[in-house]
Amino acid sequence: MATRTAVIDQIYDDIRDKILKNEYIPGSKLSENSLSVDYNCSRTPVREAIKRLEQDGFVTVLPQSGSYVKELTLKDYQHIAEIRTYLESLAFRLNCENEVDIAPFAAILDEMDTCDMDKPDEVMHFSDLHFQFHLEMVRASNNAILLTTFSRLNLNTNSLLFYQRLSNQGKIQTQEEHRKILAYLEAHDATKGEKFMFAHLWRKRNAYKRSRV
Repeated sequence: MATRTAVIDQIYDDIRDKILKNEYIPGSKLSENSLSVDYNCSRTPVREAIKRLEQDGFVTVLPQSGSYVKELTLKDYQHIAEIRTYLESLAFRLNCENEVDIAPFAAILDEMDTCDMDKPDEVMHFSDLHFQFHLEMVRASNNAILLTTFSRLNLNTNSLLFYQRLSNQGKIQTQEEHRKILAYLEAHDATKGEKFMFAHLWRKRNAYKRSRV
């Protein structure tokens, strides 16, 4: 029989995954009663899972109203992009020091190259792969605190929002920059590569800021 903690973990993981996959859309209400029926449990583990989701930035809990999937503003996305830029630039420097193998990253980029941005399903696939590329870059740094901090930014949702508007031309430019990042990584050039990584990500921050004007 599953422990109480295991049940809470399962509910948390499942709701989080559905939010990231947009099965629970931003602004939608999460009913404790309905979820307790779905997971065949009392409301207590559901409430605990929702509390964790709120702490991790997935859910907003409004007094006397209920729990809702969090809706991020352009200002939120700008702030996330600012933090992300510094975290990933650090990860790049650590990867140069660790002389990591670029082959896994190159394989992701190869698959991204095959995506047709005129097809919605492939746009979403490109977005998922793009997120995976950057996640693996952070994971390869072998810094557990860095990875935990990065993961709490919930960048998968952020990435999906941005890349739904990406054209084939935009994909080409993005991929050219990704390949250049790998070239710097393969050469273990931490100084130039870190600077390029910073510029690559900060431009996205500037795009969010301009969109708010």
